[in-house]
Amino acid sequence: MTTQAGRRELLGLLSLGGAFAPLAACFAQPADHPTHIYSRDDSAYAAHQQGYNKRLNLLPRYIALCQSAEHIQQALQLARTEGLKVAVRSGGHCFEGFSSNDGGLVVNVSLMKKIRWLNADTVDIEAGCTLQEIQAALFARRRLLPSGSCGSVGISGLTLGGGYGFFSRKFGLTCDSLLDLSMVAPSGKLVDGKSDPELLWACKGGGNGSFGVVNSLRFKTQAMPLRFDSHVMKFRNLDVARFEQALRAWFALGDKLPPHGFSAFVLNGKTLTVLVTGYEPGAELRRLIAPLRALATSTESTLQTDLPKAMRRYYGRQGPINFKNASAGLYSGLADILRVHRALFEQVVSHPGIVFQINTLGGRIADPAFEQASCYPHRHLPYLGELQAYWEKDGAGAGLTRAFESIQALFRDNGVSAHYANYPDIGFKHWEHSYYGDNYPRLQQLKRRYDPGDLLHHPQSVRPS
Repeated sequence: MTTQAGRRELLGLLSLGGAFAPLAACFAQPADHPTHIYSRDDSAYAAHQQGYNKRLNLLPRYIALCQSAEHIQQALQLARTEGLKVAVRSGGHCFEGFSSNDGGLVVNVSLMKKIRWLNADTVDIEAGCTLQEIQAALFARRRLLPSGSCGSVGISGLTLGGGYGFFSRKFGLTCDSLLDLSMVAPSGKLVDGKSDPELLWACKGGGNGSFGVVNSLRFKTQAMPLRFDSHVMKFRNLDVARFEQALRAWFALGDKLPPHGFSAFVLNGKTLTVLVTGYEPGAELRRLIAPLRALATSTESTLQTDLPKAMRRYYGRQGPINFKNASAGLYSGLADILRVHRALFEQVVSHPGIVFQINTLGGRIADPAFEQASCYPHRHLPYLGELQAYWEKDGAGAGLTRAFESIQALFRDNGVSAHYANYPDIGFKHWEHSYYGDNYPRLQQLKRRYDPGDLLHHPQSVRPS
């Protein structure tokens, strides 16, 4: 595909959420700070300053490229000494640049990539590992961690905000597989979730960039499926009547999906792409998608018995690229879309580069035991909307951003207020409740305990008060 929007039609079905090779020691550093901390005058600064999103150009005073807990402690000490706010970067995919800042210090853990097995199904993963690196290590042992699909996303940010993907309806969110973590607190003290269950609870859906710098995570893994079925249906040259027809058929499918099933509904211009996946044998998926197949312009079905190969199809493009991306709300069902579907369709069709996507949640994500053990508050809502805008030329996004905001207003004005914290938007006025629901005051209590001075701070980090 030649355009960013076209790429997203498959990549983003798809995105369900870059380390640099040179080490800091390769470069000369000023004598007054450790060799892994770069200032704006250092030759390597620019290589580590740009995140995945070219739309954002933040300029921290220091970038600390950390390879150990000790490096993180040194970086936090510098921030305390100089009175600088701290942002934390692992993969650098944050939609609104919360993994960087202007004038502060960025703790970059993207070089921390050790993976250590504790037993046959339990693994410690350092905070800088990306999903493609983790999948390579786990698939080699025929194990699986339910997570997203975009290969360059960092495991830390994904997990701390929740994390979902093809396997979540069967096994829960990525954070539901989290058994423990190690974190450097703003004071410099090394803490862990086993010693503080409240910290572990908060880091399952509410921990991004608020309480400390996570340096490793411990997960329970699952047996790797032996197959992966995918069905891609295209609906071309849609009008609003056919769009509504497809919506109704897709939600009917989503309400009946087996736990191993996943689906994404992606509107890009007048073309709708529906992806349906599963990984257990039987004819159930084919039977369930039959009504959609009958409406579609074309269908491509693939049975893949090599899961590692199947997953690489969805790793996506390396950045940086120009885009704006955010939650379009979590939905209880079809009625939430039918209230806005006509205006939504017209906005997407009239603004090439805008993509609207819905992904299926539900299944074990709604498990009451997972809900009790985690901060993630939206388990009762089985559908997640995502709004995307892509453009090729720098500075060409103003018109798309206005259309983007108009679509957001459609949902907001029609009662959709719950949002996924890993798909943030700087414009959400009541983000505290939108992301965390009634759990926000509890998160604030933890913030006051670990970071009363608000050292770790970004525009939507948990506030001490």
